[in-house]
Amino acid sequence: MRFPLRRSAALAASPLLLVPLVGGFQLPPSRPATSRLRSSVAEGSPVDAAADQQQQQQQQQQQQPVDDAPSAVATPPGPPPPPDMAAYARGYKTAFSEVSCSLVSPSRGSLPSDLVGTYYRAGPAMFSAGSLPPPKNSLVKPKSPPVPDGEDEGRMVGHPFEGDGAVLAVTFHGDGRVSADGGGSDEDGDVGRVDATGKATARFRYVRTTAFTNERKRGKKLYAGMEGTRLLGAGAGGGIGNDLSLPFYRHHLLPGLNKLRKNTSNTSVLYHANRLLSLWGGGLPYKLDALALSTDGRSQLGGVVEREEGAVGGRAVRDAARDRVAFFGIDEDPAGSALSLYEFDSKFRPVKDPTGRIEKGVVKAKLPSLALVYDFAVTDKYAVFVQPEVKVNGMQYMLSKEPGKTAALAEEGSLVHLVARVGNENAGEVKTFRIPYDGVPDANLQFVNAYEEEDGTVVFDAIRSDGRRNGSKGAAKWPWASTLEDFRSATPKKSLWRYRVHPRKGFVSRDRVVDDQTYFGTVTPDRSGRRHRYVYAAVGALGGDVAPPQGIARIDVDGGTTESWFPEAHEFCGEPVYAPRRRDDEGAEEGSPEDGGYVLSVLFDGASESSSLIVLLADDVASGPIARVPIGAAVPHGLHGCFAPSSAGAAWTFEEIERRAKLADKMEARGSMWNEVKSDFSGLGLRFDDMEEYFGDLM
Repeated sequence: MRFPLRRSAALAASPLLLVPLVGGFQLPPSRPATSRLRSSVAEGSPVDAAADQQQQQQQQQQQQPVDDAPSAVATPPGPPPPPDMAAYARGYKTAFSEVSCSLVSPSRGSLPSDLVGTYYRAGPAMFSAGSLPPPKNSLVKPKSPPVPDGEDEGRMVGHPFEGDGAVLAVTFHGDGRVSADGGGSDEDGDVGRVDATGKATARFRYVRTTAFTNERKRGKKLYAGMEGTRLLGAGAGGGIGNDLSLPFYRHHLLPGLNKLRKNTSNTSVLYHANRLLSLWGGGLPYKLDALALSTDGRSQLGGVVEREEGAVGGRAVRDAARDRVAFFGIDEDPAGSALSLYEFDSKFRPVKDPTGRIEKGVVKAKLPSLALVYDFAVTDKYAVFVQPEVKVNGMQYMLSKEPGKTAALAEEGSLVHLVARVGNENAGEVKTFRIPYDGVPDANLQFVNAYEEEDGTVVFDAIRSDGRRNGSKGAAKWPWASTLEDFRSATPKKSLWRYRVHPRKGFVSRDRVVDDQTYFGTVTPDRSGRRHRYVYAAVGALGGDVAPPQGIARIDVDGGTTESWFPEAHEFCGEPVYAPRRRDDEGAEEGSPEDGGYVLSVLFDGASESSSLIVLLADDVASGPIARVPIGAAVPHGLHGCFAPSSAGAAWTFEEIERRAKLADKMEARGSMWNEVKSDFSGLGLRFDDMEEYFGDLM
């Protein structure tokens, strides 16, 4: 049995209260009231061992079993054992099947009635190219069937990030109520409706990108533009170029639509204004059906991205105060890169510039040299970018444009760009500051959030890699990380840092927030672009030593404390995503606490090769999950996701999702007919879910 733990500077002053866990999970909330563990024991905390043991004995006497839950005795907190790396490596296996639509119940615990909405997550899922056979009536079919990973080296990708993207969706139905604006149509009443109370509907489907479709039909790898860079191994790009969890070298430098730059659409997913997009930092987003996850095609964001060969970054950022969403794109060039900043309002319309200077709400700016930038954040006035200085090999840029051979990190401070957003008088103006160099370039930063203080100081938190690798050999081939040494060879030290940009004083300061190995930092969505207190992140089980993402942490950046929970050694969590509670008025209350909702994360079990979605209390992460929902498939280690609440129109019924999924499956089975039907119905102005009425004889 594992026990939640970690450090909290505030804990020593108060008694330690423990709650038993069954198989690492908090017992159902129906248990008679007992205090939950709010913080875990700090390292070196002067908690008296005898008093702690006495408290445990008293609690054991008071607690009574509930329902059929087995009783368990809490054990003293201690450091988790090293991760089971063989189990972790199984998370890099190709998903050879999809989940069209499945109504699932918690395998442990119970789902809260006020958790209503849809969780989405994107990530690479196909590591042996062309492993999902095309529809039976496809004109082009592969000559050979899919084979297990590793059996045919010619089909294997050189890095997990090269894997084709797939999206997971889990819709929580809460108490079964149908919201007036939350996506549920109640016109049929309860006739024929499945009781989904306390359940969820899971889907898992590949994004049908152009590259995915081409390789699917051929049954082999057709895109090898990044192979040369991946073969350079773990030391490329200052130790972060081929970082196993998220590489600095993301795409080939040949711009446009070509076979060297493969758009896998595997990095993140965004739901905004009833639209679902999957993103990858080197090409256009793909528009997906929010219910069935079927692919509608590449999106130029309503024509705002002028060129089809244009590139949009792999992350989008919400402006919570204005209910906007921002994207960016960069045309990379050694002579100077062109930045485009796109902003859309609550109805996904381009934000208008009151001065009329900014066309279509697109702010354009010039960045120096070759700008390899993959993430950003927004404040009230600015979009914040960090650009590492790179040395460009002009000859290699002309001949190959392979990033590993063309661009090398320079040993100097990176640049912070504050780009004035649309709506400001100086929209498009860029203020640039240099981050002091401490021996490690600030490259491949993973932004958590940013905001402005009253005096104009811009503050942002980000996960920073230091480039140091503790292993002696590279992990260049699948399964990439079957031992801790392999993982440490391919993954540098990462930790959470706070940056402060002082525009008036003209300098940047930087401090480490926590030293633990940290991944995928997030904040409560309604704090995006505003001051925040809590950061939720995935953390390694070995403290400050390099280890894969495994546990979930809540980091109090104001109080300087951290709460963490860790699963079994063979289980691994991904990015934590905050989900607000559904209120009676279908919206979050003004001034609601940052930790008043839930934290969701996908947990991969390497022993059983299965995946679940876990639910934790945001204000009590250390006590572990209150529910575990099996997905019905082994979902590989993923990247970034989001939660669409019922107030955003994402609380569909099981019947609505099932009907849409069946239609998507039938239309794909008819092959090329699919695109023709979508085009015809779009021209008639009919909704996607109207198709059942017109194609009833095919259903």
